[in-house]
Amino acid sequence: MDSVWKTATIAQDGTVSGAVDLGDHYDSMKIIIPTIDSANISLQVSRDNSTFQQLGDSNNYFAAGTGAISTVFNLYGWRYVKVVASAAQTTGAVTFYVQGRN
Repeated sequence: MDSVWKTATIAQDGTVSGAVDLGDHYDSMKIIIPTIDSANISLQVSRDNSTFQQLGDSNNYFAAGTGAISTVFNLYGWRYVKVVASAAQTTGAVTFYVQGRN
């Protein structure tokens, strides 16, 4: 069963969202990428919502450009995630919608 939709917001001039608890350990995560300052999107993950590290799978890097697109990332059972942009979002805060799925 999929999780409910959650939000991950990157603040203006930031590159990393706040932590999102998907509510369970999911195989993958759907993500709606809004219009953004041109950037690539990747994920950071944590086992306990304290220390986050880059998710090091080549399938978990998305060349989003200016966004306005949706995709799926492999999570391999991680529960806590952060959305990472390769460039600061200077035009304003951006909110991504994410949903864990099995």
